[in-house]
Amino acid sequence: MKVVLLEDHLSIRQMLGWVLRNSGYEVVGEANGGIEGLRLCRMLRPQVVILDLALPELGGVHVLRLLGEQMPEVRTLVYSGSMDEGMLREALTEQPDGFVRKEESLEELREALRAVAAGRRHVSPLSSRLSPGRNQRDLARLSPQERAVLQMIAEGRQNKEIAEVLGAALKTVDNHRQHLMEKLDLHDVASLTRFAVKHHMVTG
Repeated sequence: MKVVLLEDHLSIRQMLGWVLRNSGYEVVGEANGGIEGLRLCRMLRPQVVILDLALPELGGVHVLRLLGEQMPEVRTLVYSGSMDEGMLREALTEQPDGFVRKEESLEELREALRAVAAGRRHVSPLSSRLSPGRNQRDLARLSPQERAVLQMIAEGRQNKEIAEVLGAALKTVDNHRQHLMEKLDLHDVASLTRFAVKHHMVTG
């Protein structure tokens, strides 16, 4: 079974690769960001994608959404550590096939992999015990598309590139940009970038 790993920490990618290869899976691609990860998935057409939610370039929730829209046959397993209840709810709305937290055992991860590979759904016990964070209440005012646009603006991407990544019209991205500025009462790139850093969407 062919697997693509989307994880921005090299050591975790190496650990996941070791677990997968010793469990009979073939790792056909790895990426440390959402945009490169989507490109790999479109090119390689894996059977399973394992991804973190806190990805640079394009967050894991939006990657889940685009995979569901463009490659519904691909099975998805979220493997994430730094998240709160709001982000979890948003991720679960995209109906990933599996969800495991990074503080859980490798056996829990293996169990989730077996279930996902067999066509079943597996959500680990700890995923329902997350506490909502204050940051997420601020972000709740933004739609998922506006969050994706905000993250990429803060990473220095222009509207044309954002439109290409999201598969959206340039006018649509312009509208998302205007709406998130109005909702947050922030009207320049520097202010949007500071907001994104504060809410851990990008690193400072």
